[in-house]
Amino acid sequence: MMSRKASRNPRLYFTALVATSVVAISYKIYTNYFISTEDTDDNDTSKTSSETPVTYTVSKKYSNKSIAITLSSSFLSSKLPLNKILINSENMIFIIPPNLTESDLNLSYIPPNFKLLNCSNLQGYLQILKNLKPDLLLMCSDDLGINFGQIKKDLNMFIRDIINVDQNEDIITKVRPIFD
Repeated sequence: MMSRKASRNPRLYFTALVATSVVAISYKIYTNYFISTEDTDDNDTSKTSSETPVTYTVSKKYSNKSIAITLSSSFLSSKLPLNKILINSENMIFIIPPNLTESDLNLSYIPPNFKLLNCSNLQGYLQILKNLKPDLLLMCSDDLGINFGQIKKDLNMFIRDIINVDQNEDIITKVRPIFD
């Protein structure tokens, strides 16, 4: 009998509604506060030139695809937050080109399951790409000394999409469609 009275009592429903609303609003305020302080603590590399924040997690379009980034000097000197990309992306592969070493990367944290590949010459670089067959390749052919027009046909045999950036381009705006 007592459960019937409770189920018909409008005060009980109103109290439950208020309690859940307070919990939801408190949670929203809590998450917004901590997200905004993290954004404030981070440097401005998480924003593009139009000052729109980017989370640097792979967008839905590329979430199930393997992505290879050639860490040439243009990518390393850009404002692209490589550490955030490392932490937020599971299918990301970084390739160190022949003219750089792992110590040149200045990555503060490398996850244990992370793929970081090094090659000793240009033929080794191309062989890595051929064996990996990534769905998407981000590269700067100028940094590698490659004529992209000549090598694009060969790369397209085993790589679906290639984003080639110029040394003078803003890399963040060029790769923004890949990230949310």
